[in-house]
Formats: sequence, C-alpha cells, structure tokens
Amino acid sequence: MFLNPRVPEAELGQFYTAAYLPYREEEAWGKYASFVKQDQRNIDQARINRLKKHHDLTAQSRILDVGCGKPSFLACLRKDTPAQLIGLDFSDEGWINEPAAYRGIDLRKGEVADLHGLPPVDVITMWHYLEHDYRPQQHLRQLLDIAHPRTRLIVEVPNFESYTRRKFGQHWAGYHTPRHTALYSPNNMELLMKNSGWQVEQVHTYGTLDPYTLHWMSRMEQEGIDWSASMEPRFVGYVTGMVLHAPIYKLQKWFSMGFLTVVARPG
Repeated sequence: MFLNPRVPEAELGQFYTAAYLPYREEEAWGKYASFVKQDQRNIDQARINRLKKHHDLTAQSRILDVGCGKPSFLACLRKDTPAQLIGLDFSDEGWINEPAAYRGIDLRKGEVADLHGLPPVDVITMWHYLEHDYRPQQHLRQLLDIAHPRTRLIVEVPNFESYTRRKFGQHWAGYHTPRHTALYSPNNMELLMKNSGWQVEQVHTYGTLDPYTLHWMSRMEQEGIDWSASMEPRFVGYVTGMVLHAPIYKLQKWFSMGFLTVVARPG
C-alpha cells in the first residue's frame, strides 16, 4: 500500500512542524501532561526491554535510532546504560529546544545516506520510522554499511493486516497521510527485508504502543479533529476508552490489533 502521489520531499517540512503531535507529546495534554509523560516513559522502557532481548548493553555498545523524532527513547536509554547512542531524523524539531534533556546523545539531522563512514553499530531501531521513508529498500541496504554480522535491526510499524485497519477503513490513523508513504504487513515486510539484504528472525503481531492509540486516533479522524489543538479536553475520554477496550486489545499477541514488529540481521 503506497501513497500516490507523494508530497515532494522538499515540502515535507511543513507537515513536521513544532505543532506536530508526536513532537509535542505531553505538552499537548495540558494539566494531564504528567500522566502522558509517564505513559511515554512506559513505552520507552518497553522499547528498551525489546532491545535487551537481542543485545547485552555495555559501555562499548553502539545503538542507532533512525527516525528518532523527539528522542525520549534515547534519553531513557541514556539513564539505563553507558552505551554510545546515536539518533537520526530529517528534522530537528523534536530536540532543538531541549538541548539539556538530550546531553550525551549524538543527535543528527539528515538521512541514512549521511551515516556512511560511521563505525559499525550493534542495534538499529526504527520505532515508527519506516512507514515515513520514501526509499525504504535503498536505506535498508545502506544501513548494511554500518552493520556487522551480529547487528540486529528492530522495526515497529502499523500493520495493514490488523483489526483496527479493518474496523475504521478509510479513517484508520495508520494511513496518516501524507506523512506515511507506505504500509506494511508481515509478508511484504519479510519480502522488503529479503530484497534489502536483511534476514528476518522474528515477526510479532504487536508493538510497544497500545493498539488503542490507533483506535482513538482513528475515531478522532472520523470526527475531523484539529491535531494542532490542545488535547486536554479529550484526555478523560481517551483514558475511559482505553480501559473499556483493554479486554479486546489484550488479544494482540494472537491477532494483530494495529502494530507489527520485525527483528532482522544482515542476510
């Protein structure tokens, strides 16, 4: 599933301003910011736990997060390990105004091609990056240049073959046009990896994000929400819905409710 036509890359910046909800995170929720901030810590910790299943972190470890956005994952990882941490994003809106919060992390504004010549890394993470990528196969191949035989690639994306996509149809938040340029399912993700020189080791029909996130965002899409507005008035409804839908979304380890995670190594 591809977006066609795509926004010219030179014009992408207008869709990733400081008002973009993932950059605002807790600030968008007003008086409930502390609750949202804790939820983000939980997500970041879940991502760290996923990483640790595939690599034992040491001071010599080198971790690269591609599409780091607001690099809270790397900041959380910084507290957990003395490893060398690198974040890459085509926009620096996610960190430019908070330099102290990300001190000690090598944050780079640019593209995957700009990483050429970097010493090999041990783990490459892509937390909801690949669906934004205009040239995924090219970039996955380029990442092999900074990988070694034991490098692990961890990718989390929305799953096109999921319950929330079927439930919400054209309003599914996983489309997220025009920012998402391609959508994946287990089969085409494995094909993409194979054609890019990576060998898939594990496929999970879930991710680190609660699938109710997609449910709620899809419902908001149906209502025509202004995503640049304050989310504070919607917080109670969001939490109530999450609690009510929890029994359904606990099934995500058996049936995909919205997300997909793939772990791969150089092929």
